[in-house]
Amino acid sequence: MKNMNKYILPLKKILLIFAFCIPMITFAQSTYIYNIVSIEGNMNEKGIKVKVDDGKNIEKLKDENGKDIKFNTPAAALMYFISKGWELYINDSTSEGTVFNGIGTNRSTSYWIFRKPCTKEEFDKAVEEGIKK
Repeated sequence: MKNMNKYILPLKKILLIFAFCIPMITFAQSTYIYNIVSIEGNMNEKGIKVKVDDGKNIEKLKDENGKDIKFNTPAAALMYFISKGWELYINDSTSEGTVFNGIGTNRSTSYWIFRKPCTKEEFDKAVEEGIKK
């Protein structure tokens, strides 16, 4: 029994330290920047274009030469953003329509919200750049 007592005090200290560390770990929050990507075009045809809302502007996705980037399928667009370090956070769609004399139109837009981890400074800069002055 004496042998066992010499291990209890160090074990209690370790548990106490661990108990103090848990709140610090659980309250640590990651900061992210976000892009909202809207899909244009017929999902069943090649040549899908995307618009990107980066908080500053809403523009068609372009390559380094300024040409619109078109994708064969929505999956190709999804993989493109993931390859650039973005994580798919939310995907959804909106629809709107009108009816006149029993004839109507309906338009739906799919969108993805991507996020990427960033520093607090990068986040604050993105917020500042997104505010209209």
